[in-house]
Amino acid sequence: MKEIKKSLNSFLVSCLLFSSYFSYSQELSALVLDSLNQKPIPFASIYLKSGSGAVSNEEGRFRLRYKAEEVLKDSLFISCMGYKTLSLSLDQLQDSIFYLPPKAIALNSVILSNKQLSADEIVKAIQEDIPQKYELGLTEKKVFFRETGNSKFEKLNLNIKKTTIEEFNQVFWDSIFRKIPKTNEWYQEFAGTLYGDYTEDNQKMELDKALDLEDKEKSAIFKNTEQLFDTIIKENVKSTSYFKVRSGIIGTKLDTDEINSAKQDTLSAEEKELHRKKDFLSWKKSKLTNLLKNLFKEHELNISILNKASKYNFTVNNLTFFGDTPVYILDFSPKRNADFAGRLFVDADRLALIRLEYKNIQNISDFSLLGVSYIEDLKEVIVQFKKGLNGKYSAEYLEFNSGFKGGFERPLVITEKNKVVKGRNKQNQLKMDLDIATRQYQKYQLVVFETTPISQEAFDAIKEEPKVLPVNLSEYDPNFWEGYSIIEPNKAIKAFKVVE
Repeated sequence: MKEIKKSLNSFLVSCLLFSSYFSYSQELSALVLDSLNQKPIPFASIYLKSGSGAVSNEEGRFRLRYKAEEVLKDSLFISCMGYKTLSLSLDQLQDSIFYLPPKAIALNSVILSNKQLSADEIVKAIQEDIPQKYELGLTEKKVFFRETGNSKFEKLNLNIKKTTIEEFNQVFWDSIFRKIPKTNEWYQEFAGTLYGDYTEDNQKMELDKALDLEDKEKSAIFKNTEQLFDTIIKENVKSTSYFKVRSGIIGTKLDTDEINSAKQDTLSAEEKELHRKKDFLSWKKSKLTNLLKNLFKEHELNISILNKASKYNFTVNNLTFFGDTPVYILDFSPKRNADFAGRLFVDADRLALIRLEYKNIQNISDFSLLGVSYIEDLKEVIVQFKKGLNGKYSAEYLEFNSGFKGGFERPLVITEKNKVVKGRNKQNQLKMDLDIATRQYQKYQLVVFETTPISQEAFDAIKEEPKVLPVNLSEYDPNFWEGYSIIEPNKAIKAFKVVE
């Protein structure tokens, strides 16, 4: 009887804890579709009347976390440019799919205080009264950040011309190159709170949780070409020799004394872990800071398209609505030697930029010299702002895509020098032709779910605590972010798995 009573008490405690958790936090995972064509609607704003929110991903999916106590008193809103805003009470939610009907525009019914402004006048007005349009002060931002990377070898060829190093023959190198993976992908994510404004110095951050989806072995190979050769030589080098790699313009000395000896470390295990946590926090904070500081500078939008507006042709494409807000759609293209084309969405009443999307139409950089090449051929940016409860706009979603190609097509010489024998001896040598071409893509996604103004005193009182290191997973776990508001993973992330 005593054991039964004990088990019953444990069961009741568990139930209490379980119910307590769910009374505090609930999740809505859903899909946003166009009501006419059933296609996903990306980057829709999903928010509660209380201010918290989410953004749908490129597949139209979103996840929103809210307190159970809000169910009876709060409402859910789903808005996207060109669509009617969907409004539902939280206690009425039944479906996991929401359909947004397109919002038709009757131009004669749109009353604008700014009347008929030209495209150039609208662009100029965007930079006026920035402090009145945007939340520039100290805020608390609930954030989620995802970095996506993809690398591949488009070419990986090596042809031995001459070798006196028995171990480094053509058969050996062919066998090595066959084992090298041709592609690699990784995903890094974290959730937390960022405190500060849009300057580099006023930033503090708390990390709640972090994730790495990565094949560590593949990533080590793709880090750089020199590391590839370094790894090969580590496994085959004699302990009494060092190798000198010479390509004509790139030289690297690989000393086996350094290769075979570990760096002396006097730190304890606890000190090492604390240093890792500090470095991780600093690294992730710097990534967010670099993204956000490029939005504003000295009470102006610090966006190159606006700062260099004279290089572009702007045209008013159309009018649309974002919720009940009339919005100008402005297209732009280069009229001089500029790199980008894209679209601006501007609050027609307040003349505030609320969304920007652009992409390069020519290579950002193009370098080629003596067989070494580098081409940056992709830069794509999306910036979206959300109006807060105080009527001011703040950053809601930032996406930055970049891509480049690198090539190395050069003769390469590896010389083995014996460190024991003194004098000018004939040295072993390997001569080869190396032809390597790589392609790399990188994507940053930042979602700000909530933005709340805070005082200087509150900001000063915040103490950064480095307490989080990323959890390394070899495959996607749908339960990892349970209880957190995130931007939903796409199909590629869900399918990620390290193949043993």
